[in-house]
Amino acid sequence: MFALFKKNKDQVKKWLLIFFLGIVSLSMVVVMAPLPGGDTSRPEGNVLASIGGDTITSAELDQTIRDRFKNSPMGFDRHMVPIVAPSVLDQMVTEQILMQQAARMGVEVSDQEMLKTFQRIPWLYPDGNFVGADRASDLVAQQTGKTLAQFETLMRNSLLEEKIRSIVTDGVQVTPTEVLAQFHHRNTKTKIDYVLFDPSQFVKDVQVTPEALQAYFQKDPAHYKLPEQRQVRYVVIDPDQVRAQVKVDEAELRQYYAQHLSDYRVPDRVRVAHILFKTTGKSPAEMATIEKTAADVLNQIRAGGDFGELAKKFSEDSTAQAGGELGWLVHGQTVPEFDSMAFSLKPGQVSGLVKTVYGIHILKLEEKEIAHLQTFDEVRNSIEVEIMKQRVADAQAALATKLESQLKANPQQFDDIARKAGLEPKQSPLFKYNQPIPDLGKTDAFENLAFQLRLNEVGTPISVPRGAAIIQLVQVVPEHVPALDEVHAQVEEDYRHDQSIQLAQDKAKKLADLAKTQDFDKAAKSLGLTSKESNDFSASEYVEGVGSGSQLSDAFTLNPGQVSGVIAAGTNQVLFKVVSHTPANEADFAAQRDQISEELLDQKRDLQFEIYRDNLKDQFIHSGRLKMNEAGMKQFLASYQAQ
Repeated sequence: MFALFKKNKDQVKKWLLIFFLGIVSLSMVVVMAPLPGGDTSRPEGNVLASIGGDTITSAELDQTIRDRFKNSPMGFDRHMVPIVAPSVLDQMVTEQILMQQAARMGVEVSDQEMLKTFQRIPWLYPDGNFVGADRASDLVAQQTGKTLAQFETLMRNSLLEEKIRSIVTDGVQVTPTEVLAQFHHRNTKTKIDYVLFDPSQFVKDVQVTPEALQAYFQKDPAHYKLPEQRQVRYVVIDPDQVRAQVKVDEAELRQYYAQHLSDYRVPDRVRVAHILFKTTGKSPAEMATIEKTAADVLNQIRAGGDFGELAKKFSEDSTAQAGGELGWLVHGQTVPEFDSMAFSLKPGQVSGLVKTVYGIHILKLEEKEIAHLQTFDEVRNSIEVEIMKQRVADAQAALATKLESQLKANPQQFDDIARKAGLEPKQSPLFKYNQPIPDLGKTDAFENLAFQLRLNEVGTPISVPRGAAIIQLVQVVPEHVPALDEVHAQVEEDYRHDQSIQLAQDKAKKLADLAKTQDFDKAAKSLGLTSKESNDFSASEYVEGVGSGSQLSDAFTLNPGQVSGVIAAGTNQVLFKVVSHTPANEADFAAQRDQISEELLDQKRDLQFEIYRDNLKDQFIHSGRLKMNEAGMKQFLASYQAQ
């Protein structure tokens, strides 16, 4: 595709949906099934999977995971890597298998198809015009974290998968009978009288005895295994403690100013507010409507309307609630069309409609400054702050280095040495990895050092929220299966929780038995329970305390007056009597038919393609074309679990 861009600068509107869904749905990967086995006759080295001659290495898996975390709201979290890695590897293996299958089937993606696909990406083709190869390279990197070549491969593979999917699922059909049945399923409503048995209501009734707790604990003591815990002695060097020793005179301030004049040259800059009407991904008809709205707002401003209030009302930018204020901007900080207009306005002046890749803007120039050199008096305070900050950091580092040397030479005198330096030595409670500690916080530097030190060893200075710290390891409690006394509170909490569920189930069963021979409401009252009448609900609608109506499927099949069995709704138990059914309104069928048909067709196609991929993977496994390096994967996971 890099070559394609170069050849078609004047030519090079579908987003790479699969790529972005892969990023956005990272949290969904956590709950996906792990990678099936396959031949484990062992690819060598850091190769985690071998697929018909192609390989996936641990480095490639690591980079894929990092890319997805980087482009997700979660950000990169190494503790999540062992959880998501098996599913991400599964996706990578499946993609390789599909690409090889495409080659065997003779399925290809032409350059023309690639070009058409790129032309549907609005940030590459704003207003239908290509941004140019250099700009495209920058935009691809910004939007996806990929090079043009990597982006092309990603795009081509996605189009190939779409083609295979079309071949596999084109024969899938939805019958009128299926559509009508789904219409009835979605639109039929029911009403019930129900009793909800929430275990939390029974916690107070749980009887706890030492014998019962001991027996409960002994069923699975390993469940309460305690991780390794450590304890450190430490001293914190607070910047405030060394600041009093640092002085800066006037001559130093002026010398710093003279040596850093370039830092105080202010370029031409403008302070701008704007109102944004987004047009990305909009159809021509939608864009015409948006432009009309923008023109109406501009007329209101020119008629004396308050720019800030109109920005709050109409702007789709994140600055809307600040009245559209963008603050100070310099040349090149915004897209060319915006930049050109902003610097051509006079203070107080409002622009016309300005079109950019992001949409339609209305700009107001608040203030303008011509390039100049700030005077010493203008920047004196900021210089003093900067020098003081550096001097304090240097003094803090010097004290930390001196203290480190003394403590490492005489670790048994940690407390005395710290006090002689005017610092107060402290001792942490026992803590496990990834547990925040008062004064020391929760930082990688502290966690890694604390779990690397040997007993009584003094570590190098580390940065902590309150300054710099030096720690000494004073106790290690190895990972172990505890005695009941060590985890008594947790065991009792778990026991009460489990027993409360059992009590809720027992109570629900008792009501179910009584309701077989008595009126449902009377049976509930005889047990001190109160039934509740629901609203009419469909399978997709919410039932208070229960959740989706789909969990109460019997409510749609039992006759009015009939009582259900006990139904689990999460940890709750539900028992109900059907009050009434409201059939679907056949007059609504025509309006819903097409949508239901499309959704059913998509569901059936998804299922068909999923079955196809699973069968294809099985073929690769049984033919020996798919080999998994289980030992390598365990090593990869361990490298993160050990951190």
